[in-house]
Amino acid sequence: MAFFVVEPEASGRPDGRGAPAGEVSCTFDTWLGDDLVRAHPLLLVTAPLKKALEALKAPRGFSLAPARATTSAFFQSHDPGRRLPSFWSLEVKGRPGVDDMGTAGDGSLVASARVVEVMGRFNLKHATLSQYVSRLPSLLVSRPG
Repeated sequence: MAFFVVEPEASGRPDGRGAPAGEVSCTFDTWLGDDLVRAHPLLLVTAPLKKALEALKAPRGFSLAPARATTSAFFQSHDPGRRLPSFWSLEVKGRPGVDDMGTAGDGSLVASARVVEVMGRFNLKHATLSQYVSRLPSLLVSRPG
């Protein structure tokens, strides 16, 4: 199976505000409209993308949790009246190049081809994709002989 490095739009930052238990809180200075965004070190997805990822048959390596997204004074002054959609925290727990989602050693998101196909149905105009090449050494099997 093919795997890809997905570099999402950078839109927000964790703000450390008191969110309900199990919920992350982020503040956006900008948002270009993508359904997958990075609020370093967090990843966030919109509710429609969340639903599509949850519909995958036996997904491995990620979970989704509630998130609170707010706008900064900068956002409000530069994009008055614009509202953010509901976002969910994408918690990546898998092994890169093995599970549907994993995190590479440099912190990059690595996603399987089937996850990238799902993501491709949504707005990811500001994300970049590249082929993932595993950095794991090849396993040598010695045979008696």
